[in-house]
Amino acid sequence: MRRRNVLVLPAIVAAVVACSDPSADQNEPRAEPTADALVSPNAEPGWTGLTEPGEVIEARRVLMIEAERLMKPIDSFLVGEPADAALLHENATSLEALLLALPHLFPPTTNLFDPNAHDPPTTALPTIWQRFPAFLTFAESAERAAAALRDANDTEAVSAAGARLRGACDACHASFMKPYTPPQTRPEDFEFDFESVLPKE
Repeated sequence: MRRRNVLVLPAIVAAVVACSDPSADQNEPRAEPTADALVSPNAEPGWTGLTEPGEVIEARRVLMIEAERLMKPIDSFLVGEPADAALLHENATSLEALLLALPHLFPPTTNLFDPNAHDPPTTALPTIWQRFPAFLTFAESAERAAAALRDANDTEAVSAAGARLRGACDACHASFMKPYTPPQTRPEDFEFDFESVLPKE
């Protein structure tokens, strides 16, 4: 499936470019975006990484939540729980497509992690953009594992591909995502006057 995507996507891109300006002479070279267009907050529509970085961050957050939902039956199978083979293949197919799109939701303008914020705008660490080729390698590794899981036709192959997929995801998160820190109980928490915020009888 990935090979088909590789062949089909360039044709789709070429068709979109050709149809984007019906009045343009297709023999004339298209102008490249200017530097001003790449940095201006008033960029042309479509430069959502510039004009709506918060929306891009939200899109990838939702995508990651969906990825975790799709991974649940795969993770359960890996720890020995019974699983529907058709569901695992279906989820792997969705994950392959999701992982193909995911790296493109990390334009540099979404590098908004704030280490001092309790809830930063994003949990994506700046190391993503400092080591972007490595980030892409993680994503591609996970995508290949999802494709292998989609095509696996026996229990051993499903287990091996599923373990590679989970390992690739965890390795990427460990390198490029703010680790989860559970809430800490402080002494003043025990002294809080709960009656002051409860409704009066």
